[in-house]
Amino acid sequence: MLTATNVTKRFGGLTAVDEVDLEIADGEIVGLIGPNGAGKTTLFNTLTGVNPPTEGSITFNGTDITGRKPHEIARLGITRTFQTPRTFNEDTVIENTVVGALFGNTDNLNRAKARERAREYLDFVGIGHDEDTEMGELNLMDRKLVELARSLAAEPDLVLVDEIGSGLTPSELDNLTATLVRVRDELDISVFWIEHIMDAIMGATERVIVLNQGEKIADGTPEEVQNDPHVAEAYLGEREQEVAE
Repeated sequence: MLTATNVTKRFGGLTAVDEVDLEIADGEIVGLIGPNGAGKTTLFNTLTGVNPPTEGSITFNGTDITGRKPHEIARLGITRTFQTPRTFNEDTVIENTVVGALFGNTDNLNRAKARERAREYLDFVGIGHDEDTEMGELNLMDRKLVELARSLAAEPDLVLVDEIGSGLTPSELDNLTATLVRVRDELDISVFWIEHIMDAIMGATERVIVLNQGEKIADGTPEEVQNDPHVAEAYLGEREQEVAE
């Protein structure tokens, strides 16, 4: 489904993503982990057109999307969420979700049909009862659910999820993890998921990719990644630096 070849992103003299190759297949839930500053979100930004790659190529469902604009990539079938939800806080839950249905694809829905679709995905993530609530009144968990519903309302083939567990309680994270599995199993949407909370990502993904200092250092099953000495070294190095500071 998604193939990135030799993807590199530089900001001046800083190489944030360094010659990364990866593939995401139809029907996969793939995790992306790495120490702080490893380049994970930058890679997501590169794949979704926010920061086009300096070098390399990206193909999605057979189409070269290298250098395309974010809205073009969304309409081809890749949507995303953000670590800090980017919502319109003075608008209601359903108005936020309608944005994905109206502008995230090429279906050309009218506003009534878009509201029907938005309501469907709000119900799917479990927050349909709050559709008329202003976003600014919601807690962090519910804002993340709305952002996920908005990305799903575009009916993509692949959704990129950036640290959706950040700031949540263990029970909230369990609920969100279960929802992401349902996204793949019930909606047939593949998931590429950045997460710092290892228990969540290791329990829900079939494959995990590891970045360190912009380079891909591992790609395998959760068990293979957990037993990889290069991964252990990368995380131990981060912890030693935190202790020193």
